[in-house]
Amino acid sequence: MEKVEELLNQLIKKVPHIRAAAVVNTEGIVMSSVLEGDISEENFGAMSAALLGLGDSVLSEVKGGKLSEIYVKGIDKMILLSKISKDHLLSLSISSDAPLGLLLVEVRKTAKLISNVLAEIEKTQPVSDIGDLLGGDTSIIEGLSFKDLLEE
Repeated sequence: MEKVEELLNQLIKKVPHIRAAAVVNTEGIVMSSVLEGDISEENFGAMSAALLGLGDSVLSEVKGGKLSEIYVKGIDKMILLSKISKDHLLSLSISSDAPLGLLLVEVRKTAKLISNVLAEIEKTQPVSDIGDLLGGDTSIIEGLSFKDLLEE
């Protein structure tokens, strides 16, 4: 995932209005990120997955085809989600005054590059354990046993 983080850093250098960038799987688990200090990685990932689910539902309802991008713009910041693959998306927090044209060009180029990197990783490193599935962060399951899981 070092290559993905490098691509995220390059994107932020090209478009300094980007305050945070993450590659998130469709379950909301952050695979790689470059986030501002006050942004929680877990919350950013969960929010991204929730927006993705909502966007998919809306497009399905209006028969709008497959989702490619979602924008949510506030007074100070904008969130942009760009679908990278079937299982991953690029999630960005951006200053609201960012030039949208330049931003979209760079985001789409970076999304394609990340898609290629993820495809290569999947070819050479198949998922082999729960740590891989959780993006390396196994803190969510530490201390759990099968007994704990079965009792709930």
